[in-house]
Amino acid sequence: MHHVLDDPSGLSPRAAHFLRQAAERTSFDLSERLTTDELRLLLSRLPGVDVQERLALFQRAAARYGGLRYRSLAWSFEETITFAPVPWAADDYSPEDQDAMADLIEHDVAHPYAVWLRGDGTVVYCFTGPHSPPVVPVFPNVDALLEAEALYQDCATWIPVSLDDAPSLAAVEAHATRLTLIREACGYTERWWEQEGFRLHVWRTFAAVFPGYGARWAVWARDRSGELAARSFLSQART
Repeated sequence: MHHVLDDPSGLSPRAAHFLRQAAERTSFDLSERLTTDELRLLLSRLPGVDVQERLALFQRAAARYGGLRYRSLAWSFEETITFAPVPWAADDYSPEDQDAMADLIEHDVAHPYAVWLRGDGTVVYCFTGPHSPPVVPVFPNVDALLEAEALYQDCATWIPVSLDDAPSLAAVEAHATRLTLIREACGYTERWWEQEGFRLHVWRTFAAVFPGYGARWAVWARDRSGELAARSFLSQART
């Protein structure tokens, strides 16, 4: 398994370009973590878990993403993040946990949430406060997270057309069926569409992770022509 910076196979050209321009590879050392035998024994205690499959996934994640670092523009981070896929130790699990888990991202701003990798490859977020907060599936895999990040970075150079303005989120989503879904960057709480030089993003992540937060949406345009198309789309969504 090659590191994603050495071989971005499976990523879109946009995401590969983003990594070439914005990311670096830092040292990533697992020598002080659980050995393979220790991890195998730990995972065997989780009911219904395919131990070899989970071991292989965590090993692939460490080889492909370990040490990847970049300055994120995503609403989810807005900081420098480092990928450090480290399987959990025994005391990280609660009695309710049913699948193998690993830490995924280290971040240096005091956001009270964690980003983890589930044993089936799903990227999940969790508020690290009290009262048994929900573990929220956000992306089906790490590559989808990188694809979404590449879109955030791209849109930073575009024209912001509308940020949480009228029409309502429900109207925007209903009208989005007329647009092209950017499937590789979509997840369970994040969806992206594009058409005629503009992009629409619907973001439910914090609404799922933090009680009281609402879902958000935004539209960006590549140029003046895209801005006109975007405003036409929003006008139609209002009707």
